[in-house]
Amino acid sequence: MAEGQVFPTFRACTVADASMLSVIGAATLLEAFAGFIPGDSLLAHCRKNHVPEKYVAVLEHPMGRAWVAEVAPGGCPVGYAMMTAPEFPEGLVRAGDVELRRIYVFTRFHGGGTGAKLMELGIASAREMGAKRLLLGVHPGNVRAIAFYTKNGFRKIGTREFHVGGSTFEDPVLALEL
Repeated sequence: MAEGQVFPTFRACTVADASMLSVIGAATLLEAFAGFIPGDSLLAHCRKNHVPEKYVAVLEHPMGRAWVAEVAPGGCPVGYAMMTAPEFPEGLVRAGDVELRRIYVFTRFHGGGTGAKLMELGIASAREMGAKRLLLGVHPGNVRAIAFYTKNGFRKIGTREFHVGGSTFEDPVLALEL
């Protein structure tokens, strides 16, 4: 990491973290997709999907997991990952699948291992759950993320329609055999 850059710590999230997750979720989504997706669509997506109640529902589900990367002072979130029951088109999901629904890290922390550690936590948790595959969807224009997933062993198994506000995208769906 660059001189003066801080190293994150990582921890599993609980329902008590839902408000924090909603903030880091919206902030990282905006940072990642500003300029790729129309602003009104991004904001509508955040208002609908990045609210504490949505994160509570994920964390209360038996397949729901989340982790946060934080830096001192005060445990400021700089990235997170979230795993859920899979929500993909029929024919892509098999018994024993789990979805890595979100994995985002602020740009300032790219290249320092934060994303790799969050991925490691997700893969380990999926294996502990007895999952056979870890699935994810990715915006087709997110070349850096696609390269990261490919480096981690994910392979394309299909596509899905993904809606962000009023915009619709044909996202690649990737899978990692566990």
